[in-house]
Amino acid sequence: MRLTKRLSSLFLACGVIFSANIVQAQEPERPECIAPAQPGGGFDLTCRIAVNSFQNSDILSSPMRTIYMPGGIGAVAYNNIVAQRRADPNAIVAFSGGSLLNLAQGKFGRYDVDDVRWLASVGADYGTLMVRQDSPFKTLDDLIQALKTDPSKVVFGAGGSIGSQDW
Repeated sequence: MRLTKRLSSLFLACGVIFSANIVQAQEPERPECIAPAQPGGGFDLTCRIAVNSFQNSDILSSPMRTIYMPGGIGAVAYNNIVAQRRADPNAIVAFSGGSLLNLAQGKFGRYDVDDVRWLASVGADYGTLMVRQDSPFKTLDDLIQALKTDPSKVVFGAGGSIGSQDW
């Protein structure tokens, strides 16, 4: 809950920062946040926070909707925006550290970081290590010592894009 409030505050601050540009420019007719995944994950949460922040700040008179565009850890959404909607003022796209890494490594195709306007970073995604409650590892040092002694006896599980902090 506390994290959601902090992220909402960051989005609100972001909205205040570029609200002067919105006043000068024409307001988007159909504002939308593109979540480059299926509903329910981190991209969806980012868009929900954006939608709530814009709604609560009265920056937009039209409701912002969330559009789901899964594929390639953001590659499908990124390429869609750059290739088909470059001048479209209606959309923002949620992104992650894994997406940025893949983009920097050239895994998003012919487009690169200079093909969009980056607005804000609104949160952080921290990596964690955890063990079962009955694990013999009680501290990080316990785990490191076990790895030094016999790394073949320590099993890890993880998820995320190859090359990101999750993998």
